[in-house]
Amino acid sequence: MGLPRTSPDSVLFTTYNMLNLFQDGSAAGREHYQLVVASVRALGTDVLAVQEIRAHDEAAARARLRQLADDTGLCCAVPQPDGGPDLPALAMGGHGYHCGLMWREGVLPVPGSLRCHGADYFWHSLACVELDVGGVRVRHAAHHATPFGRAMRADQNEVLVALLTRPRGGPPTLIGADWNTECADRVRDEATGNWVLYEPGDPWAQAEWADDMIFHCEWDYDKRGRRRHRADRRPGEVLWAGGLHDAAAVLRVPWQPTFGHDPDDPDAEGRMRLRIDGVRVTPRTLGALRAHHVEDTELSRRASDHLPVTVEYAPAALHSGA
Repeated sequence: MGLPRTSPDSVLFTTYNMLNLFQDGSAAGREHYQLVVASVRALGTDVLAVQEIRAHDEAAARARLRQLADDTGLCCAVPQPDGGPDLPALAMGGHGYHCGLMWREGVLPVPGSLRCHGADYFWHSLACVELDVGGVRVRHAAHHATPFGRAMRADQNEVLVALLTRPRGGPPTLIGADWNTECADRVRDEATGNWVLYEPGDPWAQAEWADDMIFHCEWDYDKRGRRRHRADRRPGEVLWAGGLHDAAAVLRVPWQPTFGHDPDDPDAEGRMRLRIDGVRVTPRTLGALRAHHVEDTELSRRASDHLPVTVEYAPAALHSGA
């Protein structure tokens, strides 16, 4: 299916958490891999940020990203400026989950532009590469935020902002990630003129309390000692206040969940539906955004518990400053 282009010169950038890819070599693991490959091919995207490449060491992780790129018809190798061996665009995480970037033939990685930040910075990791898309250099990044520790998530988002927005005047940037947090971006309400949250509601507040909500919610108690809870939006607030804008909010697309279905039982109701996957952009990129799409198909639901999210942007708008 994928996202139809509004222009033949536009670029499609997708983020995709692939659910423990390469975790095991069993028949079920091989079937999962083939579903992910088919799902990626169906996207028809130009640049792909991926999360949850599983491997115990860097050599295996790099080989697995290269294998995925080969099997999906994409590229992942970044030349070194000194003529050394190409490096796969993969950033090692500290807990066996790694992030990477891939792109189609014709998109050219800028030699020496690969930047990888792992356990010294994040629970998982951040991979960044500048890509030449039609004569315009655009930085693309893949990130996976911590699943635990609300304060840690907010602090690491602050580090992410610093890495991608400093120094000022850097390249236009798009970050595809599993953010593991609720969006806190505001949009202008057309009826009142007030700034309101883009997210239409709080899925956590409507659910009965469970122990693992400590990783995602704030809570207090009423006069009778009954617990009240709500989504902790502070990690998302750091991103928005720091200048990393949610493309879905910028384009004012209808809210659509990206996580919570059960890939092992497509007919089951599954878990709480959340929108935690998406693309964020730096201010220089805002005017180039054209479209946003969540790939919600039978195939994508079977392949992972996260749905791929694609953003279309126009490089010519970046080049002209429009």
